[in-house]
Amino acid sequence: MRPADLTPVARDVMKLPAGPGLILASLVAAYLFNSLPWAGWALLARPDLLLLVLVFWAVHQPGSVGQGLAFALGLAMDVGDSMLLGQHALAYVVAAYGAQVIRLRVLSFAMLEQSLHVLGLMVVATAVIVLLNLLLGSPAPGPAILLSPVIACLAWGPLTWLLYLPGLRRMRREAAS
Repeated sequence: MRPADLTPVARDVMKLPAGPGLILASLVAAYLFNSLPWAGWALLARPDLLLLVLVFWAVHQPGSVGQGLAFALGLAMDVGDSMLLGQHALAYVVAAYGAQVIRLRVLSFAMLEQSLHVLGLMVVATAVIVLLNLLLGSPAPGPAILLSPVIACLAWGPLTWLLYLPGLRRMRREAAS
């Protein structure tokens, strides 16, 4: 295991807790992204951005984002997607719990290894949804269903950078003062 990234940016940015406005805005933006009218292959390839943002905040702000919020957001996704009520909720709760369990491990790795941990969480969440659908008699989705977790894994780095920006700006303002 490699030592943690202790550069000033990695060490100091998340010392400052994210404001509730940033957390709420990122979750609303991710929900709106997921609510776009996707169809065909794009629907299979669409990363579950709401789950990805939820995992990010569960790792970086576990006191603010947990299983309760994951359950509520999952129910909102179920209603928005007209899916079985509770399937996204269960998948999101499992992923948020997993993110909180491995959060210290994830934070000790560089971005590539973090992305692989996130891939595991996304595959587990996708597996929960697929298994629930199979239990209800839906046909097996095929291997293309794994495209979405892989794309979400690739989006982890840019998403982390994007959500770190407000903290970096605040650090620079405080340093300039």
